[in-house]
Amino acid sequence: MSDSSGSCVSSPNIKTHSITDDYIVLWKEKLGTGITGPVRPCIKRDTRERYALKCMMDGPKAHTEVRLHKLCSDHPNIVKVLDVYANDVLFPGDPHPKARLLMVMEFMEGGELFDRISKESKFTERKAATYLRDIAEAVHRCHNLNVAHRDLKPENLLLKNNSEDAEIKLTDFGFAKVDDGNLQTPHFTPYYVAPQVLEAQKFKSKQRKGVIQTSKPYTYDKSCDMWSVGVILYIMLCGYPPFYSETPSRNITSEMKRKILSGKYEFPEEDWKFISDAAKDVVRRLLHVDPSCRMNIYELRVHPWMTEAPDTILQSPAVFSNKEGLEDIKLAHAEQLTQLRLPDITIKLKSVNESQSTIIRKRKLRQNSFEECDKQTKLKIKENDVKLKPLRDIIAYCVLPPKDEKDSMLNSLILNAVNSSWCHNKLLSILQRWNWDGEKFQTKVEKMKLAQHLSEFVKSVTDVAQEDFNS
Repeated sequence: MSDSSGSCVSSPNIKTHSITDDYIVLWKEKLGTGITGPVRPCIKRDTRERYALKCMMDGPKAHTEVRLHKLCSDHPNIVKVLDVYANDVLFPGDPHPKARLLMVMEFMEGGELFDRISKESKFTERKAATYLRDIAEAVHRCHNLNVAHRDLKPENLLLKNNSEDAEIKLTDFGFAKVDDGNLQTPHFTPYYVAPQVLEAQKFKSKQRKGVIQTSKPYTYDKSCDMWSVGVILYIMLCGYPPFYSETPSRNITSEMKRKILSGKYEFPEEDWKFISDAAKDVVRRLLHVDPSCRMNIYELRVHPWMTEAPDTILQSPAVFSNKEGLEDIKLAHAEQLTQLRLPDITIKLKSVNESQSTIIRKRKLRQNSFEECDKQTKLKIKENDVKLKPLRDIIAYCVLPPKDEKDSMLNSLILNAVNSSWCHNKLLSILQRWNWDGEKFQTKVEKMKLAQHLSEFVKSVTDVAQEDFNS
């Protein structure tokens, strides 16, 4: 690979001696969990400094992530990679040690961007522009090296420390690729996804079904990152996303896909009347449905609003400070792929009337035909049915596999469940019994046992819902 100047960029030096020679790894603690593996704290032996350790199954995908993250990381707005080890590691539950890549990164003490905003007493457009400048610098670094990050979302924007002027840093290059203008594999977090990514997904779906394509495959490039930046800015300005599901607990509905593909969103008067026209201009140019007309990173960096944003006070901290509202945004818009730095979340559904979430409040306007108590309780049970369907699909496949059974069919069902499941961490813990690496199982799956574990979890969820209904 070469950088923008054409010089050769070598792969990062991967150490093969034991990581425990250099670091004290706190194997029983966890900073977060992602599809590719857990992130744990570690301490460098000679300096006693604290770092974050990402543990991945050793393979081409992990090597690509390490290489691209390392390539981009020598920048103040990218989480720095310090060391990479290739070690055989025995995790709890593993029958024997597995080959893993262990990536040591700087420890981001300040946590996630939206959590920081929720604690700000006076969050203004000017402060939002300051944050966006850091995000833009991180994206500029990637794009200048011809790397498309492809998973820009609030969970991947972390602060170095808790100081007022802490820098924002971009992390998680698990879905990054070198942009050759032909990125056709759809990797995205729903609600942050660009229109051309959905078009690529649609093409792939038709291809799998044997539909003969008469046109050139729809490709996408680094402009999909700019769309995601636009979504993040929109949320920072008002506290809720421009595109959201009209149906509670649905991930990405056909109606929402239609809105994204047509670029249909609004600036509701009640929330946007005091926000400057310059800020709206940035949003409009980032959320342009035509990638050739969408603002690129160079244009964003020189937009006047970035340095001349007014001191207009924004409502977003009030939305974020309500834990339910903030979790609704995170759950609805980021849980579908990797959540390396989110703790396990216990989900408790409240009635629509109790909720202070902006998204739920807006949905409520479309649901005025529901009767208050009885129908809300029944709706909870229905929501659980929607949530649990991907898990039930896996159970059905394991119990009664089709005659033309193929491992790829099970992998496809697993990926669908991981990408849509609200019980992300619980599902991953079950899959790890057969060493799921994010794409496939590394050991032979005992299908009946997998079905049994999933059935027990589904039963526990439905039992709770039924108890609520009976009470």
